[in-house]
Amino acid sequence: MEAILKRTISTLLIASLPLWPGVAGGEERVRPLGEKIRSGRFLFEARGCSGCHTVMGKGGTVGPDLTRATVWASPLLGAAVMWNHVPLMEKAMRERSLIWPAFQAEDVADIFTYLHSLNREEGAVYPFRGEARLGEVLFAATCQKCHGPPFKGGGLGPDLGPKIGEMVSESAFATRMLRHAPTMIALAQEIQFIWPRLTGNKMADIFVYLKSLRSDNR
Repeated sequence: MEAILKRTISTLLIASLPLWPGVAGGEERVRPLGEKIRSGRFLFEARGCSGCHTVMGKGGTVGPDLTRATVWASPLLGAAVMWNHVPLMEKAMRERSLIWPAFQAEDVADIFTYLHSLNREEGAVYPFRGEARLGEVLFAATCQKCHGPPFKGGGLGPDLGPKIGEMVSESAFATRMLRHAPTMIALAQEIQFIWPRLTGNKMADIFVYLKSLRSDNR
């Protein structure tokens, strides 16, 4: 698992230590960087991440040491890396009777900001802008199998149309996806659906597509 994560990170990640860049219009609520780092440090413990992952020599050893695997360019990229490992993480946690983190609000972004702050390497910021037309294609090929077309009724999963108004930022979108991941992986296994692998760009495309469907954008 650690080798897979490292390969994923080396392929995807380009970053420095900025406030998160917004996606397509930048609706992220700007908060002081120090506040986000402090919050992320607390949440890494409170949401149970430290029970499986080591950071700075402290924590569990079930998952990989995240001390150096910390160059997160945005919540969408960090969430994509985590999303791709949901099947492995969910299985490992279930076997140990651990509860999946109940991510809320900006938890995901804050945790990734904290992890990013541990990396001393500097690089270029890479914002994921996203394209609605590509997101529509991706949504139809992956999400729609369970959720159905937005505003036309869900299938195995809920219709995401009425939920779009709650996805006001990339942080909120990433948090929602990861909070419900255990339910989604269970449904995917039930219908023998191959878990979709995402990148930061793909996450941004889906987010921008859903955002374009909001009633105030019609």
